[in-house]
Amino acid sequence: MRDPHILRGKLDLLVAADVILECENLTLAGERLGLSQPAVSRTLGRLREAFDDPLLVRVAGRMRATPRAEALRAPLAALLRQAQDLYAQASFDPATATRVFRAVIPDVVAAVILPDLLVRLAMAAPGCRLELSPWRPQSEQPRDLDLVITTEVEAFPNYRMTPLYQDHDVLAFSGEAPSGDLLDLKHVAVIGAGAARDPVDRWLAEQGRARRIAVVVPHYLLALQLVVRGDHVAVLPSRMVAALGAPLGVRCVELPTPQEPDQQWIMHPPQLDADAGNVWLREQVLSIVC
Repeated sequence: MRDPHILRGKLDLLVAADVILECENLTLAGERLGLSQPAVSRTLGRLREAFDDPLLVRVAGRMRATPRAEALRAPLAALLRQAQDLYAQASFDPATATRVFRAVIPDVVAAVILPDLLVRLAMAAPGCRLELSPWRPQSEQPRDLDLVITTEVEAFPNYRMTPLYQDHDVLAFSGEAPSGDLLDLKHVAVIGAGAARDPVDRWLAEQGRARRIAVVVPHYLLALQLVVRGDHVAVLPSRMVAALGAPLGVRCVELPTPQEPDQQWIMHPPQLDADAGNVWLREQVLSIVC
């Protein structure tokens, strides 16, 4: 038989525990919770007493979760999600809602959809906020993530997926149209965190070809910035070039040998299938590109 008193007055404490363990920083946790740092410190003290464990310890100048705290993360997140679902209303009124939507949207997609999406949020859901997180696989993402847009669906194996749009790469340049062998131009390669090479170079290698790489950058936006200066060219997604490059004078030509198009997917956690707010957000994104 369950003790009806065991959670009395403790739900707020568990919410604070979830935020503190996620941030591993009392100042950041206080900002998320709307509490002062001394108040967060007192809350951490109550949690340490409740769980009979330090939960956070200082290592090399920063706070780190103890093994006990690591073991609490998943069940704590599941408990709070269930509690949230119990209180969540079946309907979602964007005009009066006050909700934070957390999403992972890569820069090449953000360039295409974010301006319109922010306009829609401001007009239809002024009390809601959009927070973008860096791209990381599912196991490393915050537990309250609402939405992911990616080509790498295998990184989110438990998420529901819906096709968003297809895109293909073009050669972006500024100034006079390039002539001669396009591979001999000064190329900007884009190699993101954790990648060994630009997918363009892997594709060229399969054909026994290579291009002249003058500089390597970690982001498409930085590559586009170098192209704007007129000294370099870059192979970039066509929708991104049209959205951000065209107003800056960047033009493009099709590649001599077209690549297979990239499929972008919009993905969400299965527990949010019927969440009215999440459904509304997905509909906004899909309607922008359709």
